[in-house]
Amino acid sequence: MSSSNSSTDPAALTVRLAKGRDKAVRQGHPWVFSGAIDRVSGDESLPVARVESPSGELLGVGFYNPRSQIRLRLLSGPGLAVEGPVDRSFFARRLVAAQALRAATVGPDTTGYRVLNAEGDGVPGWTVDRFGDVLVSQITAAGLEALRGEAYAALTEAHPGCTVVQVNDLPSRRKEGLSTENEVIARSTSDPSPETEAHPWPTEATFTESGLTFTAEPGGQKTGFYCDQRDNRRRAEALAGGRKVLDLFTHTGAFTLYALRGGASRVTAVESSPKALSRAGAHLSANASAVGDDLEGRSELVQADVFADLRHREDLYDLIICDPPPLVRHRRDLDAGARAYKDLNRLALSRLAPGGFFLTFTCSAAIDAKLFRQILFAAAQEARVPLALITPLAAAADHPVSAYHPQGEYLKGWLAHRSP
Repeated sequence: MSSSNSSTDPAALTVRLAKGRDKAVRQGHPWVFSGAIDRVSGDESLPVARVESPSGELLGVGFYNPRSQIRLRLLSGPGLAVEGPVDRSFFARRLVAAQALRAATVGPDTTGYRVLNAEGDGVPGWTVDRFGDVLVSQITAAGLEALRGEAYAALTEAHPGCTVVQVNDLPSRRKEGLSTENEVIARSTSDPSPETEAHPWPTEATFTESGLTFTAEPGGQKTGFYCDQRDNRRRAEALAGGRKVLDLFTHTGAFTLYALRGGASRVTAVESSPKALSRAGAHLSANASAVGDDLEGRSELVQADVFADLRHREDLYDLIICDPPPLVRHRRDLDAGARAYKDLNRLALSRLAPGGFFLTFTCSAAIDAKLFRQILFAAAQEARVPLALITPLAAAADHPVSAYHPQGEYLKGWLAHRSP
């Protein structure tokens, strides 16, 4: 693909900011909203634009969408320059930098991890997870979608031989005016089917995490598996030895497996989805030799609504893990969602034994770290539990968050301890 394509040249389209609306860009924030724009010069069908200050000073380069509230998603920022067209070589450079971070932070016993984390890796609107030899991609910016041929050429070169799928059935793509039908972009070189045959969507992708074996469902929840909790699962493993564990919202059982490998005396895992619980059972079976003796006697999978289960559960537990799905999906639901998080944590804390540890999380972007801490204070007070917050928790290192883009920090959590 030619890097001289004028559609990738930022000089062909210019966005001038309104007076007094350039502060956020100068401070490094990667989004420019429609209300901050004074005028646009050039062909607005082009995917990449320059952004200028009210006086005409060049401030950056970004993906452009004239139909989105977020008109520009900047590819440049403090210490992050864009030189030349946004083409295959540009994406290759960003992917090389991203892979260097993963090489330094993701161990060789893990083949399931986030390859690219949007603004955190300098490519807004693009996330890619790798599960063994399957890459699951999500593109949520119209400008990037127009250039995806260049982007995928760089991705397949950086990760040769992999199947690449693009998950499109996303609310964020609808907001950008993009198609929502999932697509197979490339197929693995190990695929035996003839080139003339349609390549089917992969239903499973097998990978390892910290030496344990898992299967992802490409296009399922998130991109198919929650890689972001890897470091927190290791923390749970380190705490589990000899303890009775309650794993709430276990999904496909990853926290449960780590706790069992860490020597938990017994783990009770609660999940409402029968499909997810079935996969959890398969994960337990696949890792039986890795997690210790008497797997059946040390583990219990319970299909139930977690809120209802906690209201009727009587046992106390030495380690409780509470990792719910987002309870706040829109800012308009913030008050109701905050109450739901408080009730959930209150109920969980009522089952925490004296001297026990509590790992609790929110993946709702609208719940910031300060609010989540306030929620935990209120939950502990209502549960009448003497609780100490020990360590704040976040997503694993392969999910970097730009210091200039706090909206990227969606996963927050705490390790807490109940006094004996």
